[in-house]
Amino acid sequence: MLLINKDFVKEILCEVVGFSNRGENLKLSEATHQLMRHLTESSMKVNLPIILESNFNPGDAKHFGNEMQKYGYTPITVMLTGDKKVLYQRFVERWEERHPAHKSFPLPTWEEFNAQPDDGWERFDVGGEKITVDTTDFDNVCYDDVVATI
Repeated sequence: MLLINKDFVKEILCEVVGFSNRGENLKLSEATHQLMRHLTESSMKVNLPIILESNFNPGDAKHFGNEMQKYGYTPITVMLTGDKKVLYQRFVERWEERHPAHKSFPLPTWEEFNAQPDDGWERFDVGGEKITVDTTDFDNVCYDDVVATI
């Protein structure tokens, strides 16, 4: 099985290639997405099961959806969500420890964070089953149920 975590790929690129400004960091993000797409398609060609983890965008959905259809994959999308104030607090708490690859911009204010659209779930559609997991309180997440559904 292939597991690709977008942040880990970008962190490796950052450490090897480096960046000195936001524009260069965005190029690393684009390279990360291109690598994910290439590795995914190569794996689909040989029918390898794949887990992709990322903050995907609608362009990714179109690409991966087309590739899954082309190679006969049946996707399952797991969307992690939660109370936006709780998610923001977690974001702030881990900010200092985040890898420099993810900090080419200042820490967003609550207003900036809250202004992000809430419709990512609807915009990311590759077909197949969708599972929503509310992570507001980790103690209330039934991980066995999520795994069983998958």
